[in-house]
Amino acid sequence: MNIQNLMQQAQKMQKKMLEVEEAFKQERFTAEAGGGAVKATVGGDMTLSGMVIGDELMKSGDREMVQDLVLIAVNSALDTARREKETRMSKLLGKAGAGMPGMF
Repeated sequence: MNIQNLMQQAQKMQKKMLEVEEAFKQERFTAEAGGGAVKATVGGDMTLSGMVIGDELMKSGDREMVQDLVLIAVNSALDTARREKETRMSKLLGKAGAGMPGMF
């Protein structure tokens, strides 16, 4: 295999990765905490795009519990999005991307 072929393959892989990345940004990932009392939705671009806090939880007046549940839901949704992104990129890269968690 010559260097020119290798460079062409690298460029194709880079283009495909960018396509997957752009499509992934449009996806949404939702997680719950407190038995559904809090629901957080994040985008594939790792930004918070939605938050629902149940009426009963808000009526409880327990500010610390609300804050804790919000953190749990947001972090869980972000974690789900990160793992899904790693899975998709690893599949795209095949063996070249194996064993490199956190690369993306």
